[in-house]
Amino acid sequence: MSERVVLITFNYRLCSLGFLSLADPALQVPGNAALKDQLLALKWVKQYICHFNGDPDNITLFGESAGAASAHAITLSAQSEDLFQRVILMSGSALCYWANMPQTDMAYRLAKFHGFNGDNNDTEVLSFLQQLEPNKLVKHSLLNEEERRKLYMFAFGPVIEPYVSENCVLSQRPFELLKNTWSNRIPMIIGANSFEGLYMYQRLKMFPHIMRTLINDPERILPEDAKAAHTPEELQAMGEKLLKLFFGAKMPSDRSVFKFLDIYGYKIFLHDIHRTVLARSAYASQPTYVYRFDFDSPDFNLYRAKYCGNDPVRGVSHADDLSYTFFSNDSWKVGLDSPEYKTIRRLIAMLTAFAANSDPNCDEIKSVCWTPLKDSEPNMALNISYDLKMMELPETVKLNALDELFTYREQLF
Repeated sequence: MSERVVLITFNYRLCSLGFLSLADPALQVPGNAALKDQLLALKWVKQYICHFNGDPDNITLFGESAGAASAHAITLSAQSEDLFQRVILMSGSALCYWANMPQTDMAYRLAKFHGFNGDNNDTEVLSFLQQLEPNKLVKHSLLNEEERRKLYMFAFGPVIEPYVSENCVLSQRPFELLKNTWSNRIPMIIGANSFEGLYMYQRLKMFPHIMRTLINDPERILPEDAKAAHTPEELQAMGEKLLKLFFGAKMPSDRSVFKFLDIYGYKIFLHDIHRTVLARSAYASQPTYVYRFDFDSPDFNLYRAKYCGNDPVRGVSHADDLSYTFFSNDSWKVGLDSPEYKTIRRLIAMLTAFAANSDPNCDEIKSVCWTPLKDSEPNMALNISYDLKMMELPETVKLNALDELFTYREQLF
């Protein structure tokens, strides 16, 4: 990055090392160690950033994908109050189903996978796991058939902690924390890319039967939080209705790969980000700036290139915005008069202006005013393409249709 900011990045424990959860309070393994790593890093930044010419009272939390889900989860925790002054969420939210792991017997399954023959007793399971080589704790195949059917992505992830301890991060579902979180009092930038689901391209290309499975079992595409209040027959009908929304009158087939990728984009990212925006519209007292990243470069969308290889595929995939935010091993210097360079300058200027003064408007985007979210226009966003434009999200019809699947108990307000 090329602006006058102090950028701090940090790592955290992953997989079972970061998210192992046991119900027995005596063992002190409630889960979410990874989120607690991040909280500890934020506390360190708050205390010591002054020694690096940073301002401890002007800190912005920033994450993309799983980083955005982590950042959002942290904003929902009382443990993080006053550690930062604003947040940027790119292509992720704590509401995303893959960032909400149900309490299961995953620790027991991990132990059994590596040879444990005892009962599902927390003390015995932990004792066994503590004797394993660390690399074995992250080598496993634990998801069962039903979890794969529900499109679970990880065996271990953030959980509602089974008991409240001094360092508890999440004592309730993120959905239940949205209304009263302290972070409704800080500004937010939130958004996603225009073709998030493109990152699943190689998977569907290699395993086309996945598409046939979705056609025959459309319940899989429904939002997880919307399922509990409905019968199997209702879920089947709801899934079929969504398929018609995405495919129109034309029957889906395993040749409709890009339609299925679009469905994945809504299932994995877009709708839960949208629900986060709706919650901010209802409950936040500080501005929320919504964006849609839609800059479709022929060769500089580096993550699309990773996901799609040499296939002649276009679109703005999950993580493509990072190509314009950070210089990576795959990056190269672009011409100063190129639209790619212009997009880099715009995106970095907006993010750093927001980090400096909680307003992303700056000279680099003076052709448009990025207005914050309004209650009356919850689907308005800044579309970042070759040109900048405030517009209603093109995804609005599908997002609203997904909203209608939720019963009163799961509605945001």
